[in-house]
Amino acid sequence: MTKNLLAIARLEFVGAARLKWLRLLTAAFATLALAAAYSAGAAQELSGVDGFARTTMSLIPVVLLLVPLAALVLGVSGQTVESGHDAFLFAQPIGRSTVLVGRWLGEAAALSGAIGAGLGLGGVLIAISAGVDGAPRFVFFIAASIVLAIVFLSIAAAIAAYTDRRVTALSIGTFAWFFFVLLYDGAALSLAGWLTGSLGGRILFGSVFGNPTDLIRVVALSVSGTPNVLGAAGDAWVRFLGGATGAAVAAAVGLVVWLIAPLFVGVRLISSRDL
Repeated sequence: MTKNLLAIARLEFVGAARLKWLRLLTAAFATLALAAAYSAGAAQELSGVDGFARTTMSLIPVVLLLVPLAALVLGVSGQTVESGHDAFLFAQPIGRSTVLVGRWLGEAAALSGAIGAGLGLGGVLIAISAGVDGAPRFVFFIAASIVLAIVFLSIAAAIAAYTDRRVTALSIGTFAWFFFVLLYDGAALSLAGWLTGSLGGRILFGSVFGNPTDLIRVVALSVSGTPNVLGAAGDAWVRFLGGATGAAVAAAVGLVVWLIAPLFVGVRLISSRDL
C-alpha cells in the first residue's frame, strides 16, 4: 500500500509541478515578498527583528487570499473523478483511499514547494540587508502558509469526492474560498455585535476554530511579534486562552483537526461513489 501511495503521489507531484500557473504563482509570491520587504522598510531602515515582523504583517493578507484559492483550484482539479475518466487507474488493485491520499500528498508537495520558494526569496533579501535576527519567525510564517495550503487541499479533496463533475466541484470550491476568506469574519463579527456582552465574546472565541484562515492569522501574527494587530476575534481568542502560548497550542490542535477531518470525509465519500 505504501509503495502504491508513493507512486501516485509522485505522479501527481510531477503533473502539478508542470502546471504553468503554479510556476507563475511561485514568481508571484517571490515578487510580493520582495515588494513587501521594501514597502515595510525592512531592506533599508529596520533591524532584522523589526524587518521580518513588518514584512510578515504585510504578507499575511496576501497569503490568506491567494494560498486558499490556489489550494482549492489545484486540489479540486486534480482530485475530481468524472464518470468514465480514470477508469484504468481505478481498475487497478489499488484502494480508492490510496488514490485520494496519494494525490493529496503529491499536490501538497508541489504547492508547498511553490510557496516555500517564493516567500523564501523575500526572506533571503531581508536577511542579507537587515540581518538574520528575526529569521526564525519568518521561517515559521512560511511553514504556517504551507500548513494553510495543505488544509485547503484537504477541503478540496472532500469537495472533489462529493461530486462527479469538475465544473460543479470548482463552483463549490470557489464558494468555499469566498466563505472562509471573505464572508466568515464579517458574519462572526456581526453576530457577536448583535449578541452583546459575554456571549458575544464567546462567539468571537469560537469563531476562530471554525475557520482555518483565522487560526493561521492568529498564530502567524502572534509568533511574528505583532500580536497587537490580531483583530477582534483573535484578541478575544488569545485573551480567553491566557496568552499567545495557549493560543498557539489551541491553534495547532484546531489545524490538525481541519487537516484530517476533510480528508477523512473525502475518503468516505469516494469509497461510497459509483465510479
